[in-house]
Amino acid sequence: MSVITSTWVERDGLLRSPLLERYHVVAGFTTRAQGSMAGSVFPLDEQERNRQRLARGLGFDAIARVRQVHGNTVVRLDRAVEPWPEGDAMWTDRTGVLLGIAAADCVPILLVDPASGRVGAAHAGWQGTRLRVAQALVRALVGAGSRTSGIVASIGPSIGPCCYAIDGARAELVAASGQGAYLHERPDGATVFDLWSANVAQLRDLGVESIEVSRICTLSGGHDLWSYRGRGADGRYGTQLGFIGRLGTA
Repeated sequence: MSVITSTWVERDGLLRSPLLERYHVVAGFTTRAQGSMAGSVFPLDEQERNRQRLARGLGFDAIARVRQVHGNTVVRLDRAVEPWPEGDAMWTDRTGVLLGIAAADCVPILLVDPASGRVGAAHAGWQGTRLRVAQALVRALVGAGSRTSGIVASIGPSIGPCCYAIDGARAELVAASGQGAYLHERPDGATVFDLWSANVAQLRDLGVESIEVSRICTLSGGHDLWSYRGRGADGRYGTQLGFIGRLGTA
């Protein structure tokens, strides 16, 4: 097994996954340059225009989304549909379908099975990580015929263990889920949750052999990214989109 720390490349204002792009998929993470992609802070019609502009710029007709609820439900999408189905992970085996996961600190997890062409995306905040949404997505791909050893995964920009302090109640729930090893105490006494390592461990436990970690923190990583934890005094912040898809006719 290999865990790869690779420098995601910024191109045309987008952060791109070097590992996933080796497998001829379009995969990456938006920045502030594309505007807010989701959430309730910015006007919904403005965010829809931003998503449409992103899709067209990447060579797709639209972005397939789910209504994220911080759970572990996995949805198969063959096209962009409305209303968005409820879930926190999705997959497709169709070309021409661009999957999009909204995140402003939570972890976007992007998967591809090169043998079958299946791609998937998951949204893993502290709740989704506690509920093992990454494993639910892998199991969905395996149920469709993928082999875990053939799946390639990338953990995109999100709040890092440098910055993600959580309260005692959340820490107790994480520990109760069997992931207490990824809770650490900082010198200032705060408890931090290492979302990156926890999700890597979940993927490895199921036999995923190739895992990339961007190690870009949305709060302190130096890129022009929105962070829910880093929102201004007025409370305004935007939301990025992790995306993955294969070009072609759906």
